[in-house]
Amino acid sequence: METSTRLLIVAGLLVALGVYGAVRKPYGTLLPMDVSDLSEIQPQLDRLGDEERDLVLGYLKRSNGDVLPPSLADPDAPFTARTFGEAIALQRRFLREQGVRDAEAAPRRAAREQVLEPLRDAVGVRLLKRELLTVAQALGQPDQPTTRPERVLVVTYRLVNGAGRDITAVKGLVTVNDAAGEKRSECWFDETSTLEAFSGIEVRCGNAMRMADPREREFAALPAQELVVEWEPAEVVFADGARLSAPR
Repeated sequence: METSTRLLIVAGLLVALGVYGAVRKPYGTLLPMDVSDLSEIQPQLDRLGDEERDLVLGYLKRSNGDVLPPSLADPDAPFTARTFGEAIALQRRFLREQGVRDAEAAPRRAAREQVLEPLRDAVGVRLLKRELLTVAQALGQPDQPTTRPERVLVVTYRLVNGAGRDITAVKGLVTVNDAAGEKRSECWFDETSTLEAFSGIEVRCGNAMRMADPREREFAALPAQELVVEWEPAEVVFADGARLSAPR
C-alpha cells in the first residue's frame, strides 16, 4: 500500500473519530450546580437535539442543581445525575412514570371537578391586580416620611356571588399559575363578610412582613393573559343556613 493511501486512510479514521467524539461528547458534560446561569454549558446544550435538550433542561429545573448519592435519593424521583447522559435517562423515566400517574389520577380528578362544580357556580374568583406596595400601603395606611422603600407583593381578587341568595362565608384556595404551569401565587380565603346575591367583593392577599423577592416582582409584571387562576372552593355557607362543602 502506498504511503499516500495510508495517509488518506489514517486521515479518514481521524476525521471519523473526531465526528464520533463531537456527537458523543455532550452526553458526558457535567451538570452545573448553579442552574440560574447555564451559559457555561450552553454550547454543549446546543449540540443536542431539541428533545434531549428539553430533557436536560427539565431535569435541571426539577433537581435545582441537587446531586444525591443513590443511597439517599428518592427511588421514585432520584436526583443522582452528574452528566447530560444521566440526566436525559432519568428525565425520560420521570416523564414516562408521570404519564402513568396522570392517567391513573385523571378519573379521580374528573370526579372531584364534578363535585366542586356547584361550589364554583355559587362563588367565582377573578384576579384583579398584582401590586408592589410599601408595608404601610399593604396595611391600608398612608405612607410616612419614615416609610421604608421596600415593597411587598399584594394580590387582589374579586369574589363573585353567582347564586341567587346571600352568602355569609366562603372558604377555599386560589392559585395563580403562569403559562408554563408554574405556581406563582397562592391564597387561602376564609371570608365571613356577607356577599349579597349576584354581587362581588374585593379581597387582598399578601404578607406585609415579607418583602417581595425577585420571582414575586417578576410575577407582578407578567401579562394577565399569561396567567391561569385555579379556584378550589372548600365551603360556601348561605344566609339561610344551607351549606356546600367539598370533599376533604
